[in-house]
Amino acid sequence: MLLILLSVLCFFCKAEAEYMDHRGHNVDSLETVMAGVTAREVEEADDERLRHIVSDLQGLMYGFNQTNGVKSEYYARMMLRIARRKGWQSSIQDAAKNIGQHFWAKEQYDSAAHYYRVAMEAVAKMPLVENPDSTGKQYSQEDIDNSLSQMYGTLGNLYSMMDSISTAMNYYEKAGELFKKYDWYNSCSVLYYNMGETMRVDGQLRPAEKYYLESLDYSLFAKDSLAIATAYKGLGSLYLDMHKTSKAMRYLNDANLYFADHEDEELQYRMESLDYTSQVLALQKKRMGMIMVLLALSLALMAVSFLVVRSLRKTRQTLAMTAREKEEITEVLEDTVQAISPSTRSDNVTLKPREREVLDLVAKGYTNAQIADAMCLSPETIKWYKKKLFAMFEVANSAELVKMATDRKLL
Repeated sequence: MLLILLSVLCFFCKAEAEYMDHRGHNVDSLETVMAGVTAREVEEADDERLRHIVSDLQGLMYGFNQTNGVKSEYYARMMLRIARRKGWQSSIQDAAKNIGQHFWAKEQYDSAAHYYRVAMEAVAKMPLVENPDSTGKQYSQEDIDNSLSQMYGTLGNLYSMMDSISTAMNYYEKAGELFKKYDWYNSCSVLYYNMGETMRVDGQLRPAEKYYLESLDYSLFAKDSLAIATAYKGLGSLYLDMHKTSKAMRYLNDANLYFADHEDEELQYRMESLDYTSQVLALQKKRMGMIMVLLALSLALMAVSFLVVRSLRKTRQTLAMTAREKEEITEVLEDTVQAISPSTRSDNVTLKPREREVLDLVAKGYTNAQIADAMCLSPETIKWYKKKLFAMFEVANSAELVKMATDRKLL
C-alpha cells in the first residue's frame, strides 16, 4: 500500500541522512566508539553527554537497519532506555518506531503494534516550542500533528495486515482528520486510497467505492497526476470486483494512459493496471459468450413455442372437426335409415344443404377425396353422404345418381 511504502521510504531516507556519526565517521567506527561506553558512564553522564550518546545510538540504529536487523534493534533498545529515563519524546518515538518495524518484518504483529503505540504516545507528548527535546529541537503543533498522523497511518496499515479492519479504519480516520485540518491533499489522497483498498480486499465494496472516490477528489485538488492515476486504478479494480465492466474499463483506460507515459517510474502500478484491464476484457468476453448462448436458447425456445402453439391450434381444429363430423355422420345414418325404410320412400326427394353440396360435386366428377377437401370433411363422412343419396334415389352408383337427380331436375 502507498502509505506503507511512503513510511518505509521516509524511514530509509532518514537512515541515509543519519548514517554518519557526529564526527563524520562511518557506522563501523561509530560502533567501535560505542563499544567503549560503559553502563556506569551512561548512568553518570550529564544531559549533554547523553544527547551525544543517544545521537550515536540513533546513527547505529539507522545505519544497521538494512544490513543487520539484530544490531539495529539492539541499539534502538539502548536508545529507548535512555530516552525514557530522560523523557525525550522524539527519541522515544524514533527508537520505538524502529523496533516496531523490526517486529513487523518478522511478522510479530502484536509486538509491532505495541511499540508503534509507544511511539504514538511519545509523539503526543512531544514538547512544543517552549520545551526543547534531547536534540535541542522544538516543535510546532503542525510538526506534532504531522508525526502523529504518520503513526496513525502506520498503525492502520498494521491492523489492516492483521485483518482487524475496524481498528485499522479507526486509525485511518484519525489520520484523515489531521490531514484535512491542514489541507494536506496529497496525504488525504494516499490515505483514502489505502482505505478503499482495505475495504475492497475485505469485500465491503460500497464503502470502498466511497473511499476511492474521495481519494480521486483529493488527488484532483492536489493536481497530482500519479495520485489521480492511482485512484483511477483503484476504481477500475473495484468496478471489476462489482462486475461493472464498462465503468472498470473507463477508469483503467485513464490510468493506463498515465502509466504508459511513466513506464520506468511506475512499472509496478502499470503492471497492476494492465492485469486488471486483462481481467475486465476476459469478463466481457465471457459475458458476450453467455449472451450469445442465451440468445440462441431464446430463439430455440421461441421456435419450440411456435411449434407447440401451432400444434395445439391444429389439434383444437381437428377435435372441433371430429365433433362436427360425428354429428353429421349420426344425422346421415338416421336419414339413411329413414330413406331406405319402405314407409318413407317417395319420388319427391328433399335435399339438405350438405346433401345438395355433395350431389353437386359428384355431378362435377369429384372423387371422394376431392369432395372431402372441398367441404373440409373426412373421406369417410363423404362416403356416408353418398350412401345416403344412393338410398334416397334408389341407385347403385354415382353415374346413376347424377342421371336420376338430373331427371328430377335437382341438377
